[in-house]
Amino acid sequence: MILIHAPVVKPRIRYIFNHFFGRRMGNDISFTSDLSAFIAHSGPKMSYGDSPLGNEFFVAAHGLLTQQGVPSIQINLFDWEGLPAFFPTPVKSSLPFDFFAAAFYLMSRYEEYHPFVADDLGRFTSDQSLAAKHDFLHLPLIDLWFDRFLSIWQAFFDTKSIERMPSKLSIVVDIPQLFAFKHKTVFRSFAEGVQDFFQFRFGSIFDRALVVLGIREDPLANLYNWIEILLQKTTSIRFFVLYTKLGVHDRSLSVFNATHQQEIKSISDYAPTAPLASFESSTNETVLGTDIERFGTLIHRPVKSIRQHKLVLQFPHTYRLFSSLGIKNDYSMQYADAAGFRASTAFPFRFYDLGDEQQTPLTVHPVCLSETHIRNQRFSRKMRQLFLAYQDRLTKLHAPFVVALTNESFNSRGKNTSFLSTLSKILSHE
Repeated sequence: MILIHAPVVKPRIRYIFNHFFGRRMGNDISFTSDLSAFIAHSGPKMSYGDSPLGNEFFVAAHGLLTQQGVPSIQINLFDWEGLPAFFPTPVKSSLPFDFFAAAFYLMSRYEEYHPFVADDLGRFTSDQSLAAKHDFLHLPLIDLWFDRFLSIWQAFFDTKSIERMPSKLSIVVDIPQLFAFKHKTVFRSFAEGVQDFFQFRFGSIFDRALVVLGIREDPLANLYNWIEILLQKTTSIRFFVLYTKLGVHDRSLSVFNATHQQEIKSISDYAPTAPLASFESSTNETVLGTDIERFGTLIHRPVKSIRQHKLVLQFPHTYRLFSSLGIKNDYSMQYADAAGFRASTAFPFRFYDLGDEQQTPLTVHPVCLSETHIRNQRFSRKMRQLFLAYQDRLTKLHAPFVVALTNESFNSRGKNTSFLSTLSKILSHE
């Protein structure tokens, strides 16, 4: 057992130390403010405070973990042997900065509790983040810090390296609508056709007409073929399907459509399937509760995972709401407008609610790369380079590699053939 001494043991301290020593290192951990108990402990131990108690492993505390609320904090970065770091220690310490407070700042999304300029959907954009401003958004910075901390810790106590699982590729697939054209009402098909006309998408109008007339298959209808392929190429795959009433940003089929219901049931027989939380539900608890209950009833399984449609996250509201409705796993921690690590880590972590000052039961699974980010590279070689850069980085850290696609990735039409071919090669390591 590892014993941690702190003058005052606050919830933030318990949270972040349990994350690293418990979840990441697999150790039992205990806390104390009693000096005599700390001295008497014969196993590994460290002190966390203003000054060391002796010659123990000591990390000087910045103060963030003993505070409450979210007052503005001045962040000054410095170089730690090639890695950016902040909260430097003013006294002699086993680390040159308060690694635990810095990790807490990034994982809790502290900066997103402060006023920001939202995009047109109300989202916090990547360019406003500390990570983007200081060019470390592409790095799982906390995991890189942890690797160094672990080496220093093991050298101090002369212990063996912990056994770590190899990096695994996981795919999450958003399904905002199961069909591009089929199974929609005449009125909706006409309205969407008119919209295509005024946006000069004449090819879509022609395609829609042929699909509706039964001459051509729906471009999104080959999902099942790709499910089989993905199950062979990845360690895990899970689907998030939009199943809610029609809205401006939620364009799925009707929840009363029998084909829609049957398709969702069929997908859930292949792989874990959960709701894609609707845009409207991001601000309406009643809608989210209804959608989750309806989805669980449809697939005959309790809903324990979720992903937010269009990644509309508002802290702590969104995650507090998920937790209150019994959700255990979220896959929304990413930026819509940039690849990278929104919480500066690739490893799952429990979400800490800064409003209530407590750890929630919700486990956050960070996503670092999505279909949009890959497509934005435009050329096949650049797409492959982007994917492999993230994969190589996470493989070295034994970290999860979670990539988000949509069922549009598997669109069977000619305009998507090039991307589909590149995606297949990437997943096949060709």
